[in-house]
Amino acid sequence: MSLLETKRKLDDDHNEQPRKYGSGGAGSWLPAIRSQPSSRRSSEQVEAYGDPYTIPTSLRELQSNRGSPVLVDNGLLQTPRNFTPKSSIVLIGIRGTGKSSLAVILAATSGRRLIDSDRYFHQVTGCSRAAFKRDNDHAVYRQQEARVFESMLSDNQEGCVIACGAGSMERSGQKLLREYAQTHPVIHVIRDPKSIQSYLKAWDIQKVRHFLELSGPIYRGCSNLEFFNLSETINRSGAQVVKDGHEPSPEPKLDQRAQTPTPFLTLKRVQRDFLSFIAFVTGDRTEMSRQHASFPLSLLPVETRRNTSALSVPFSALYEMDLDIEELEFTVDAFELVIDVTSPSGQPGADSNLADRISQVVATIRRNIIVPLMYHVESYVTPGGSLSPGQKIRMNDDTYLTLVRHGLRLGPSFLSVDLTRDDTLLSQVINCRGKTKIIGHFEAFQPLPGGWDGVEYMNIYERAKRLGCNVVRICQPAETMEDNEAVQRFRHRIQSLPVAGLPLIAYNTGHLGRISRCFNPTLTPVTHPSLMAETPTQLCPTITARDAQQALYSSFALDPMQYFLFGANVNYSMSPAMHNTAFRVCGMPHRYTIFQCPELRGLNELVENPYFGGSSVSLPYKTEVIPLLHSMSPHARAIGAVNTLIPIRNNDVSDPRLSDESSIHLEKTRAGPVKGLHGDNTDWIGICNCIRRGLSPANAVRPSSTGLVIGSGGMARAAIYSMIHLGVQNIFVYNRTIANAKKLADHYNRQDFASSERSPDRHPRVSTLDSLDELWPAAFKQPTIIVSGIPAHSIGGEPAPNFNVPTQWLESPTGGVVVDLAYKPLNTPLMKQIRALSHRGWVALDGLDVLPEQGFAQFELFTGRRAPRRLMRTIVLQEYEDDEAHDDRNAIQYRLRNLDGQPT
Repeated sequence: MSLLETKRKLDDDHNEQPRKYGSGGAGSWLPAIRSQPSSRRSSEQVEAYGDPYTIPTSLRELQSNRGSPVLVDNGLLQTPRNFTPKSSIVLIGIRGTGKSSLAVILAATSGRRLIDSDRYFHQVTGCSRAAFKRDNDHAVYRQQEARVFESMLSDNQEGCVIACGAGSMERSGQKLLREYAQTHPVIHVIRDPKSIQSYLKAWDIQKVRHFLELSGPIYRGCSNLEFFNLSETINRSGAQVVKDGHEPSPEPKLDQRAQTPTPFLTLKRVQRDFLSFIAFVTGDRTEMSRQHASFPLSLLPVETRRNTSALSVPFSALYEMDLDIEELEFTVDAFELVIDVTSPSGQPGADSNLADRISQVVATIRRNIIVPLMYHVESYVTPGGSLSPGQKIRMNDDTYLTLVRHGLRLGPSFLSVDLTRDDTLLSQVINCRGKTKIIGHFEAFQPLPGGWDGVEYMNIYERAKRLGCNVVRICQPAETMEDNEAVQRFRHRIQSLPVAGLPLIAYNTGHLGRISRCFNPTLTPVTHPSLMAETPTQLCPTITARDAQQALYSSFALDPMQYFLFGANVNYSMSPAMHNTAFRVCGMPHRYTIFQCPELRGLNELVENPYFGGSSVSLPYKTEVIPLLHSMSPHARAIGAVNTLIPIRNNDVSDPRLSDESSIHLEKTRAGPVKGLHGDNTDWIGICNCIRRGLSPANAVRPSSTGLVIGSGGMARAAIYSMIHLGVQNIFVYNRTIANAKKLADHYNRQDFASSERSPDRHPRVSTLDSLDELWPAAFKQPTIIVSGIPAHSIGGEPAPNFNVPTQWLESPTGGVVVDLAYKPLNTPLMKQIRALSHRGWVALDGLDVLPEQGFAQFELFTGRRAPRRLMRTIVLQEYEDDEAHDDRNAIQYRLRNLDGQPT
């Protein structure tokens, strides 16, 4: 069926009695869903298996029954989804989904050439589609459309992003897209009906929904990937709101600073989501490295780290309950979405409406987390109808495979496959995984013969390895406490294999199995208090990430550590409150205290402490401490300054490889003699993340982009490095003492930074500006990124600088972002200047934005755990609010009401 035929049917149906879609609330489309815990939490409750349900496969049959058409299952789903880095990317979708905007964003940031199918048609034929249709009969138009479309795809195999219109979706176009998708990403872009209706205006919401149901299988049949474009709006006070079409609530009247709108950031999170998705599915190492560097734990695959947890959240719960996803993600290492639903008809399946909703849920989760996303389809679900509550039925293979394949289209970091299915089915999934890692999942509803000490589980493990899984997850109900010791023995057997095996997740379920989850070292399934049953039963016990952490410390598996802020003048700092609150809420018995010392040798006292876990380093020791280090991160080495110290205990400090490894490889939370020190720098991360947060899509970094740094101290060093990391190749430094500015420029110009894969022949260049009165250099674009690293208050009797950027340096037609690292006072002259220019696209961020960002990274380096980002931001603002020196309480209160812990 072509889209024209679909639209004709839609027009015919539009005069019939409209379908009832309910009130449009979150759960109105899920009448057959019953919220049940994941079967890995309550596998003992499976009481009946029954015969597998079947789902209708005929689109015509579904239309005649007024139901939702099923997902089209075609050969595309068996392609490997491995693309070359330069492969052109095709975006398809109905009007109003935002695919053209996404194409522009991708082209601007990746250097790909933008090709619009309608413009291409005009270039080839010399007239628009409408004009060609007017002057030729339909058959001639279709032949011409097919020739132009084939030419467009065949002539643009690499380095392009192609946005296709509806004219590309005729039958011949569908065939060409299927062929193209064998070797290229073809992405189906979808969106919520209300946003599409708002764009189209001509159709009512019911008609849009119906058209989405009819067209969904056609677009999915021509694509191998899917991206749900979450709508994003900005309220009057400037806070970004994602509400799936709902209007934001009005904010109380605030001062001028808080009211300043930032409409230029409307697509900021859409940009981040889409570029992250593209980087993952295409294997763009440059972009992935840039994203991961801001969160040190991301540099090490989560399945290889110790004592990690994965939050398991049922799909149904995300709609039946008002859940705060960012709060759910709190301190866990992965987020697992459990598909636990049946179709609205009561049959297990993946109709087009359900597929849209799954895609939307995945997009919403990604918008709110930084950890890897895991996708798991429950083999046993509770359907509506005759079965009594608590009974579950096994999905048939076709339904299960359809849901799992849909998950692959969404590009999750991990996807599980049920090892109780046969090899043929599993191979169909594993062979088309793309960049997604596969978890071989086996759950026993009762212990297998021999239990953990028998041969059955080892055979399952070996089978998963043979099939090509990346991780193995096995669980069974515990019948006695000894079963927890048995699972430990099984883990040891795996670790003792002569050839390194796959990462293993192994634990017991049931009330007696809780302890095994605490000591399972890899991606332990955990829950959140808001997801726990009000009256837990013996058969469905649960543990939270905090429970697991506390158990490790209570059993002495991990040690309480002591962390410090080391400097010559650090009596006033918000870092202790920020870190100590985070430790307490995460279930860690650590302490972070101030250690003020007038001499560097005072550091010896810290290092001699067997419970020394690490230290923040403040002025004037960020460079003086370098000769004492045994290793440094590449970032600290490039910057030439250190603000974070990590102890080395069980590693050979003479090993030269340490100099090239991130400190996250070093052992954490274990007491003992310190054999060496590893130095890192998170100042640049704080600055970098704030630049990303405030840089609008219109100012995406390109080869021609320009940055400006004010100052020449340690933070100026970090600012330049953050710009280099973001890909800025033209950087200028202004400092009152010109010699210091030139010295800083020389420091970076002497270094041979790794060339970008996108621009291998270009290298960053740092230049200096000698006077605030000079015009901006004519050979370079006006700066769109400005960072000030000079104090805004008086020091040593010297008056405050009262610095403003010269107006002749602020002529970027699209504005830009200015980060002022000072926060005493909070509303500096520079911040006042930039906020007054918000109407021209300028975005201002201050030191209270930067401090927690660098603190998140420091927390990860100290503990090996994810930082509770929103909590740490809250503490910084609250602590600053108590400082009598600040003069902007309304702005602080506004930020407390609207803050989040979102990545940039």
